[in-house]
Amino acid sequence: MWLRKAIIFLFVVVAQTAAADSPLLTISTNNTPQDRKALDFLAREAFKRAGLEFKLVSHPSERSLFMANQGEVDGEGLRIAGLSAQYPNLIQVPERFIGVSFVAFSKDAMINLDHSWESLKSYRIAFITGWKMFEANATGAKSVVKVDKPEQMFRMLDGGRVDLALYTRSDGVALIRSLGLSTIAPIAPSLKDVDMYLYVNKKHEAVVPRLAKALRDMKVDGTYNKIIFELLAE
Repeated sequence: MWLRKAIIFLFVVVAQTAAADSPLLTISTNNTPQDRKALDFLAREAFKRAGLEFKLVSHPSERSLFMANQGEVDGEGLRIAGLSAQYPNLIQVPERFIGVSFVAFSKDAMINLDHSWESLKSYRIAFITGWKMFEANATGAKSVVKVDKPEQMFRMLDGGRVDLALYTRSDGVALIRSLGLSTIAPIAPSLKDVDMYLYVNKKHEAVVPRLAKALRDMKVDGTYNKIIFELLAE
């Protein structure tokens, strides 16, 4: 009997030690479905290599950043570089997760956006509340509507209530297909092609170099490309 108790006690101690050695970090996101998958799969592998446990939760865009900055969750992503200036409690993991093309979608294929953000001045646009790329660059448009969900702005675009819906290329194409909005398409060129990063609250500053190294190692040994390929094939 005593041997059984000793074995159980040893098992509990080992389990607790393992949990302590692999702290759980909860990361909040409001990414598009495709980018969320990339964050989920890439981060799981990177966190594992860094000796960390990973949990992904979803919150509205602005709320997600606020919670991470306040330490209510451990981090936030994926976001453009440089947000630490606005959210001083967040530290950017200095290794790119993915690249994203931000584009305008329209029913009018003749719209010309060759001058990027400057070209938006003549149009009624819509984008998701809390998307910092658009809030920083697109508010000089003729009119601006902010929505909570991408389906809303694409329905508005289809109904003629706005001229352009700003979103990411891959997720926008997938969404208009699923909604059956065949008259809507992305306009080339993209408004901006950017690298997207993970941020962690400053209380976890010590893990930042480990996560950056894990991502770099994944890119070198082929794991990164393998995960991206599998996601694209879904």
